[in-house]
Amino acid sequence: MPSQALLLRVAPLIFVSLWSTGFIAAKYSMQNADPFVFLCLRFTITAVALIPILLLFGAALPRRIWSFRHDMITGALLHCGYLGFLFWPIKNGVPSGIVAIIIGVQPILTMALASLYIGEHLDFRKLAGLLIGFIGISIVIIGKYGIALGSSGGLDLFDLSMCLVSLMSMALGVFYQKKFCDQSQLLPGTLMQYVAGALATAFFALLFSETWTIDWTPTFGIALIWQVLGLSIGAVMLLMYIIKNGEAGRLSSMFYLVPPLVVVEAHFLFGETLGALSIAGMMVCVMGVYLVGRSAKT
Repeated sequence: MPSQALLLRVAPLIFVSLWSTGFIAAKYSMQNADPFVFLCLRFTITAVALIPILLLFGAALPRRIWSFRHDMITGALLHCGYLGFLFWPIKNGVPSGIVAIIIGVQPILTMALASLYIGEHLDFRKLAGLLIGFIGISIVIIGKYGIALGSSGGLDLFDLSMCLVSLMSMALGVFYQKKFCDQSQLLPGTLMQYVAGALATAFFALLFSETWTIDWTPTFGIALIWQVLGLSIGAVMLLMYIIKNGEAGRLSSMFYLVPPLVVVEAHFLFGETLGALSIAGMMVCVMGVYLVGRSAKT
């Protein structure tokens, strides 16, 4: 249908614009709550908010948990694994722009997984893009923190490892969603993703001995409302729609538009800056994704 084709063209642009604000909202949220505690609250509210939306659209509420097992695994990966270990370094003071750029490698990893396991084409250009993307990320980080990442207040290696866990969770989550959840109903499947995300984040909050005390302020409330309505419901449901109706590896390249947006937003809101070397590294990353996207079209 022409309308659906138009939506699939416009949806990635809308998604990228929404998704980039999540890194900024995280910066505000982490000043008032621990990462997994905040996400448990966010996902719980989102799950409750989705129930009347399901009823409004005439969708049946989930009854058999086993029927939604793949959606719940996707939810644990995308919501707990990705966001939880993304919020952690931001809480510890890592600039949101740097975190966004590290996570920006995700499209390449998803492309590789999709090529290996669900038959999407992998050629020399995609492999070159993978290598160039990693080189670009390395340049960005070294340009910001120097060779000795953990010294003199630089990027702590533990925080870097959390970013990598987040990166892998996102790549695996998008791949798993495409491979196993194509037949899922959008609204019930999304609801069960957030149920799984709430349970998983509660587990990690207990595991890491986080405090369940939240400092409620107007800024925190606005950030929470935006993350529930704008991101957890709006952006994520749009993402699920795109994954279900598009090519997993090809659609993932849209995530590479997120880091430049985050860097600009963080510059104006928080005064975060990148030097010339880091900006050059970001351009190298974009070049890597351009190779992947160009290869996907040929």
